Amino acid sequence: MGHLLQMHAAAASKVSLIVLVCLTLDISFAAASSKLESNSPFLPAGHNTMKVAPPTPPVVNGPLSRELEFRGIVQMNGIYQFSLFNKKLNRGYWIAENGAESGISVRNFDLDAMRIAVTMNGRTEQLTLMAATDSPLPVAISMPTKPPQQPGLPNIPGLTPSTTKKPSASRVIPRRRVILPKKQ
Repeated sequence: MGHLLQMHAAAASKVSLIVLVCLTLDISFAAASSKLESNSPFLPAGHNTMKVAPPTPPVVNGPLSRELEFRGIVQMNGIYQFSLFNKKLNRGYWIAENGAESGISVRNFDLDAMRIAVTMNGRTEQLTLMAATDSPLPVAISMPTKPPQQPGLPNIPGLTPSTTKKPSASRVIPRRRVILPKKQ
């Protein structure tokens, strides 16, 4: 029985020795990696003191939204495609996510907010999907620019409408007398 306890004690001391060696190596690797980063010949001088400026967030519905409209979205084979309409050129585009066409690039689709980041002419903005409305569109009608010319009045140079006799609005129709033949 004493021999068995000595074997367990020896095995336990070997395990504790292995754990101690592993911890020591882990600490030394961590110290070496931080030392390597601070003394790296490949990093620029002052790398640790440089502050990384966060990228400026794109403007939401700014001046670019006056030119472009985000009109629709479709997902085919796991790829989102977006319908954009250029109001200045009166032209529509279907652009895939992280794709570009005619100087317009689309990226960073936010499904919850239905918003995309659009870059055009070096400006980046976030456009929101247009909402449908129930209101009818205005209908353009054309009205004649000048009143139609009265029929029967000749167009004579030098003759002004004030010198011509205008038919009166309440024109009197003369009565006619009808003579019936006598009955015999």
